[in-house]
Amino acid sequence: MADSTHTDYGTAIGLIFEEFAKLLVTKNDDRLFNYDPDEQAERITKALHRMDHVAPLVPLTDADVDLAGFGTAPLIFTATLGDRGVDYLLLSHVADELGWFMPRAHEWAELQAGFALEDQRTEDEERGDGRLGWDRMRDYIRLDIDLIVDDSEAKPDAGGKRWSSYSDWLIARDRLPALLSSSPWSKEFMDNVMPAFSYSMRNIWGDRLKDVVTYSGDGVPTGSSLYDALRDTGGLSEEEALQRARRGASLDAPKPFACTHPGCTKGEPHSVWMHNNRPERG
Repeated sequence: MADSTHTDYGTAIGLIFEEFAKLLVTKNDDRLFNYDPDEQAERITKALHRMDHVAPLVPLTDADVDLAGFGTAPLIFTATLGDRGVDYLLLSHVADELGWFMPRAHEWAELQAGFALEDQRTEDEERGDGRLGWDRMRDYIRLDIDLIVDDSEAKPDAGGKRWSSYSDWLIARDRLPALLSSSPWSKEFMDNVMPAFSYSMRNIWGDRLKDVVTYSGDGVPTGSSLYDALRDTGGLSEEEALQRARRGASLDAPKPFACTHPGCTKGEPHSVWMHNNRPERG
């Protein structure tokens, strides 16, 4: 009976992975690179099965995540290994909401995955039992779909064409703050969350922060402690700071306008700061 149940689960999750892969391939039909649609779907399915063997992936439906007021994106899967559960979003869903050019979002995910691998191997060596761990690497799952898109910021190839290749990823929900702080909305996000961050740090560490010396950009002690630096919450109460952290694009921020920069979606609203500092928007 147990074997039958396991087989039924394996068949069902396999079909779910295959359907997910087909939908992702169809979504990117005009950007497929190196492999035909069937091969791309097979690569995605294999990537999901690899992770599923480490920590079983359970599909999620009707569960959206607020991107700190800058949009929403659906949760796709959840997985638990030991006492740690991870909820996953699709990077392209998040990038679409943030107006983040996918090759740049891919570069961020690839960099973070590399850091996670280094941290995991360091942890493995310190543990010293010869085992290779996975926990730190579970936050960034490359789906191995190969995609290509025109990119005006890329170096030209031998034929003079400018393009970038990239993949899509499953990203852990608790990596969203790091993602948002690297996205086109990074300045707005950091401005929004700093008061709440200040309250959180003081609540967690308390008077111990008074012993942490702060330095200027020139490396000279400021004469103030980190506790002093974190006291500036813009006159907001803790509740107001939490509300601000989730407000997204604020009403007093530079007004959105229709960007005409090459690669931007005409009429897509974004701030003056984003236009001047994030030319890769697309």
